[in-house]
Amino acid sequence: MTINRVRIKALADDGNKKAGRILAIYDDPQKMLSAILIGNNIVNLSASALMTVFVTDMWGNLYIGLGTGALTLVVLIFGEIIPKTIAKAYAENMALLYEPLIETVMILMVPFSFVINGIATALLKIFRIDTNKQQKVTENELKTYVDVSHEDGVIESDEKKIIFNLFDFSDALAKDIMIPRIDMSCVSSDADYTEVMRVFKEDMYTRIPVYDGNDQDNIIGLINVKDLILIKDKENFKVKDHIRKAYYTYEYKKTSDLLVEMREKTRSVAFVLSEYGSTVGMITLEDLLEEIVGEIRDEYDSDEAELIKNVGGRKYLVEGNMKLADINDALGTDLSSEDYDSIGGLMIENLDRLPSYGETVTLDSGITLTARGIKRNRITKVLMTVNCELSKEQKETL
Repeated sequence: MTINRVRIKALADDGNKKAGRILAIYDDPQKMLSAILIGNNIVNLSASALMTVFVTDMWGNLYIGLGTGALTLVVLIFGEIIPKTIAKAYAENMALLYEPLIETVMILMVPFSFVINGIATALLKIFRIDTNKQQKVTENELKTYVDVSHEDGVIESDEKKIIFNLFDFSDALAKDIMIPRIDMSCVSSDADYTEVMRVFKEDMYTRIPVYDGNDQDNIIGLINVKDLILIKDKENFKVKDHIRKAYYTYEYKKTSDLLVEMREKTRSVAFVLSEYGSTVGMITLEDLLEEIVGEIRDEYDSDEAELIKNVGGRKYLVEGNMKLADINDALGTDLSSEDYDSIGGLMIENLDRLPSYGETVTLDSGITLTARGIKRNRITKVLMTVNCELSKEQKETL
């Protein structure tokens, strides 16, 4: 029962017939256990009876107790401890080697197993014990397996992080990873060619969302820079002639489902709508993949070190919209919030209002946050004072 089912299944998939039969036995453990236990008891009782007869014939009844002790020692060492230790160390090899013998024993013990299992099942039903109940592996148990495999050197640190990210990814919602509407670079459907190209050059994006007229909450599609490069008649250019259809999702869409949908529909951008139909953010395919594999940066992306600046000692000037998870990765902190994703949001959560310039919040961990930039009801800069030591690797990244 200590065999690795995954390894045996892999062998069975490769055409190993013994492995296939082992899987069949593994799927009906009660039948196998009954056969082995019955066989084991028959052998032990037979050995005890033969030992009693032998000792009585050779030395009389006086030495039966001594013979019983010697037999018990022999059975424990050579029948229990040594075989089970070897079987545990070489579980798959031993299972493949003795599969024919186990299968034969199971066939021979069918009549006995049928009767004994019937009696046992009847007794268990009297006590209302469900024999078919199986414990399912929980997410925490799977994470423990990954931790143990990482400690044993089977899984690399990056692989462990990706696996853990997958667990978090399945629970995340669109609103958790979207780019907020206020941070989106957009153009109006009434914009001219010069204005559109200016936005492309400033932000270095290949796609820009387009809103209807002056209503910035009504995103009607997006425009691709590739569609504009070869345009000759720039004077009569109209954004609406080049808009690509928008793909919409909603705030509480699971990111795992959204990734599947975007892949199936070959969409690289999705606009997130509130329950009232207004645009609250956008998500790119890259954003979704980054939640699994980590940051994917190109030559135009801001480096994480630029978002966190060491201003002396353990003080760091952080962008107000920087995500808590990214700060934790960079500084080794453990910042968290039930309702907010950013460091600015964490300040608002603790104060229950927008802070004024210079206002400070002290967290339970001892970390202090000071508002160092407020613009249009947004926290743009936060001064963090970290009261825990950083690792050498973390210091080198800053």
